Amino acid sequence: MMLAPIMAYRYSFSALVGGHCRHLPTCSDYAREAIDTNGAWKGGWLTLARLCRCHPWGSAGLDPVPDLRHECHPLAPWRYGRWRPNKSDAAGNSR
Repeated sequence: MMLAPIMAYRYSFSALVGGHCRHLPTCSDYAREAIDTNGAWKGGWLTLARLCRCHPWGSAGLDPVPDLRHECHPLAPWRYGRWRPNKSDAAGNSR
């Protein structure tokens, strides 16, 4: 059910505007993979954090989906998200 809006975006707005993403994989691919790998709850937080990083002054480059299946933060679900760029991006190794 959470993948439906992602697919709608990919085949409507993204198809019209074009796929220009600063990260690899693209944000929609990242969201799909995060939800498939980590489940809807954790994947949703990862997707939200990625969308917050994806802006003109944000990070860029390779940003793989982390495997959070063994992490558990029931009272602090925002801790699932990766809100800061990767250490390699922060060191200036981005594209």
